[in-house]
Amino acid sequence: MMQILWRLLRWVSPVLLMSVIAGVIACQTSGQGIVYVSEADGNAEIYVVDPDTGESSLATLRPSSMESGPLWSPDGKRIAFVSDDLGNRNINVIDGANFDETDVVAITSLTSSEGNEDSPRWNAEGDQVAYVTDADGHSDIYVSALEGANPVRITADETEEFLGDWSPDGQWLVFSRRGDEESRGLWLRNPAGVNLFRLTNDDDVAPVWSPDGDAIAFVRNVDGNRDIYLLLPEDDDDWRRPVRAEPLVSSPEFDHSPDWAPDGDTLVYVSERDGNAEIYVLETDKDDPPLRLTTNEAEDSQPVWSPDGRRIAFVSDVHGEGEIFVMDADGSNQQRLTHNDA
Repeated sequence: MMQILWRLLRWVSPVLLMSVIAGVIACQTSGQGIVYVSEADGNAEIYVVDPDTGESSLATLRPSSMESGPLWSPDGKRIAFVSDDLGNRNINVIDGANFDETDVVAITSLTSSEGNEDSPRWNAEGDQVAYVTDADGHSDIYVSALEGANPVRITADETEEFLGDWSPDGQWLVFSRRGDEESRGLWLRNPAGVNLFRLTNDDDVAPVWSPDGDAIAFVRNVDGNRDIYLLLPEDDDDWRRPVRAEPLVSSPEFDHSPDWAPDGDTLVYVSERDGNAEIYVLETDKDDPPLRLTTNEAEDSQPVWSPDGRRIAFVSDVHGEGEIFVMDADGSNQQRLTHNDA
């Protein structure tokens, strides 16, 4: 069975991105459609599928390398992705505005270090990409401009670091550290590599900023279980001052993979409270109970919102291997987009 390890990227103006690679799926979206990785042709390549018609177009054609982790730029004109064409994994960028099945666009390499680079994340302006590299023997975070400047090193600690998200105003990067009590938790740093702040002291991962910048949703590991929390600033949205963590979703089973709706008040997430992974939504500003959107015996995971908040894309194993689906925000009108054995 295909293992799904998405960090579903937000449906950004107007973008949904998804990726299926070597048994691993990653996802996000654009006005062009859903970007994903498939081995349908025997090698991991990047495709774009139209969420209305289900028609797919080839975005890369590199038979000797494996592509993964595609992410639309906020303006929908470029796609950042990971490729091992140089023998190690590097971040690449392609023009995604006009490609079709017969016109594969030129690919520009953004990074070329001797380490492995992963987890590209665009800033809101679409002119910088943050990423993780193990060039120094452990994971560190860097930021690279698309043109003209050397990459800026954001972290230099020997602990393992995992990139979370840009703040909507581009002023901060939030990331997580794993390790001992002195290191673990969520951290904040300016993309210029200054002003490092520790936000939490617990085993916290997968931070995602709300569209209005007022809150961060994240997953907290407590006694072997995972719950979803909100991080809120105490003083006028100033993240440099004290913050508080509030539990939002809690059950005896895993709750994870939160993604914000464009309205900034609604979260879609995955819960295993019913015996397998199903998709739920929750209004963060109300006391209403969560609404379950999927109901089957298969694994449903990695939900992501459409730009207008009317639809949600996700992956389901209901047909055996992981396939890409879309549904309305209330769980109705579920439609399968991909149909292959890859």
